[in-house]
Amino acid sequence: MTGKKVIKGSAVVMLLIIIGKILALIRDALIAAKFGATYTTDIYNFALGIVYLLTTVSYGLTTTFIPLHWEHMQKGNKKERNNFVNNIINISSLFTIILTVLLIVFSKQIIYIFAHGFTSSNLIFNESVEIVRILLISLIFVTLQSVVTGVLQSHKNFYEPAAMALMSNLVYIIYLIFLTSKYGMKGFAIATVMGFFIQFAINIPRYRKLGYGYKFMLDFKDKYAVQMFKMMIPVIVSTSLIQLNVFVNRSFATNIYFGAVTILDYANKVNTLAYEVFAIGIAMIVYPTLSELAAKNNTAEYKKALATSINAIMIIMVPAAVAIGILRHPLIDIIFKRGAFTLQAANLTSSTLLFYCPAMVAYGLRDIFNKAFYSIKDVKTPMINSFIGIVLNIIINFFIIKYMGVSGLALATSISATITTLLMMWNLNKKLKGIELGRIFVGFSKITLSSIVMGITIYIINNICRSIISSIIIGNLISIGMCFIFGIVIYFICLYFFKVEGFTYLVDELKMKISK
Repeated sequence: MTGKKVIKGSAVVMLLIIIGKILALIRDALIAAKFGATYTTDIYNFALGIVYLLTTVSYGLTTTFIPLHWEHMQKGNKKERNNFVNNIINISSLFTIILTVLLIVFSKQIIYIFAHGFTSSNLIFNESVEIVRILLISLIFVTLQSVVTGVLQSHKNFYEPAAMALMSNLVYIIYLIFLTSKYGMKGFAIATVMGFFIQFAINIPRYRKLGYGYKFMLDFKDKYAVQMFKMMIPVIVSTSLIQLNVFVNRSFATNIYFGAVTILDYANKVNTLAYEVFAIGIAMIVYPTLSELAAKNNTAEYKKALATSINAIMIIMVPAAVAIGILRHPLIDIIFKRGAFTLQAANLTSSTLLFYCPAMVAYGLRDIFNKAFYSIKDVKTPMINSFIGIVLNIIINFFIIKYMGVSGLALATSISATITTLLMMWNLNKKLKGIELGRIFVGFSKITLSSIVMGITIYIINNICRSIISSIIIGNLISIGMCFIFGIVIYFICLYFFKVEGFTYLVDELKMKISK
């Protein structure tokens, strides 16, 4: 799956992720309406943040598992292949259970250190401890899902992993609509655990169809397991530092005012919408391909697949960042401003979202660069880069928070993400002895110019729609719809006019199919 196949192979995966993200927006809108921007949602978001921070272990598991499992697949020995998979499942599950028990035991201390704002009253503190302990149970399902999805992705089966968020969000939406009034936030925490279980369970049929089954075995001395867990450490540290950045921001936000964590979280969710749909989808598709090409020492095809991925990310993420920044007010109003989520909370979230937008592009490129390093089994460079990122973020947070509040935390994230992504690109260029930085810069310049033209267009359309339509809700909906249609048309015209590589290829392919 090289070159043009990377783009084609991503279509269904992206569609599944898009549906999942639409459901995620519905979920978030329901959370905002039911609970508002209050200490209750702050507790849930903080507790979920702990889970996501610890899921970096599972990310490291999947990332290091795929290249090694691919080697087993190449040998053609199914028994050895299955033994390797089962050994990893059992070792990682044992570790996860021990870690989960320890964290549940010390949950009070975790809250006291990392969310001291929740200790202001016994009621809030006790509720936070309870919610954290419930959500920690999710970790075992995350670990199992990581190995199983690693198997599927090694076989280049991406549909089930891409559909995981879709299925779990259905569980959340059902709970929020029908059960919130009876069971509250505690019930939603339990529903979240069920959602993580569903994410694991939907992969099992395909997993078994590929010829895998469970067998208990525990071999800590297996050379492949030892190699994998050694490789995992830098990957876990690297990814943990990325998640720790989010966790640190939440910790800073708990000391601003109640609701600050929720505002920060909602702004970040809207900002990462395009990133999670397209960038993660492309990275998921390209990683097994890069690992395979690296193992075969096919440098030419490797660089082609990498260049295609970088270009695809920029074509999507740059205009998305511009559009979301301009349309932040109608977007936040439509998604969140209802029920307990007030006008003030919506305005604060919109302001925070603006400063998050530059990070969107950096996140997308960073993911591709990380996958490129992992595919050539360089796990140290992303780890060092992530460490630099969190240090930068913390330093900027200390200086900026007193002047800009929650928006300052978003700006600090964007600055640190941009700097570390540029460092990563420079390191990758050095490592691979050239990834055509000049060509990347030219492409980025053309895409940025096209995005600016599009941005001016949708800015004018948005102002016109919101000024002539009296109903705020209808005005916002029409504005976003009109901006989407005209924005895409203008952007595509500009891409074609500036002869942006990748886009012109797609246009030529379309012309050929029409002519046939």
